[in-house]
Amino acid sequence: MEQNKKPFDAAKREVRTSSIDISIREAEGGGDSRIVEGTAIVFNAESNVLDDFGVEFREVIKPEAVTQTWINQQDVKLNIMHNRQDTIGRSRLGKGNMQITVDGKGVNFRCEVPKCDIGDRALELIRSGVITGCSFEFCPKDYEIEERGANREVRITHKAFDSITAFTLAMDPAYSQTSCNAREAWNFTPTAIREAEEAKRKADEEDKRQREQQEHEKALAREREIEQARQWQREQDLEQMLDTL
Repeated sequence: MEQNKKPFDAAKREVRTSSIDISIREAEGGGDSRIVEGTAIVFNAESNVLDDFGVEFREVIKPEAVTQTWINQQDVKLNIMHNRQDTIGRSRLGKGNMQITVDGKGVNFRCEVPKCDIGDRALELIRSGVITGCSFEFCPKDYEIEERGANREVRITHKAFDSITAFTLAMDPAYSQTSCNAREAWNFTPTAIREAEEAKRKADEEDKRQREQQEHEKALAREREIEQARQWQREQDLEQMLDTL
């Protein structure tokens, strides 16, 4: 099976939405709790089919993509509905009102939601069942892309991220919201690369043919100039000879 790297632009932030439920932790001693818990990333789970610009592909995130030491070096916000103005949590270098833990199954978070209008809105949306999933925003770094089967199904395996910038309390689970430019990813599949290499080879051959044609035309032009110069010299010699008679 053929493999290739670099299907994404690391400067672009990608978004993936998990179908894992989020919940509000029961308060100790009664009363309403303001602690939200959930799973933002699931390891070794093949995503549903992602489709953008008519191109379908699946993704898998390996456990080595996110370690506890690495995530503690990130600055991760907890937003509502992908809106960076509605931030209710933060883990900056492992500190803040959101704690992130990594285990063998994935990346989990626990956030004590602040007492403010945004925090109250987030808790109500979770309690009412409007928000049912969690997204994470990331910039890709190390991954493999491969094609499987007769229909060349595309599968992308993430082995490391350049950064994780945010978790987002999301309304639509199961990867239904994604900012991935699949057309760009598709352009880096082995088949597309072979086609691009073949197109480049043909373009190089055509460029070489044109250069050779240009050189040939230049050589012919030089020969014509030389012959014209020789003809002019013969005419001059003839005139001088006639003058001496």
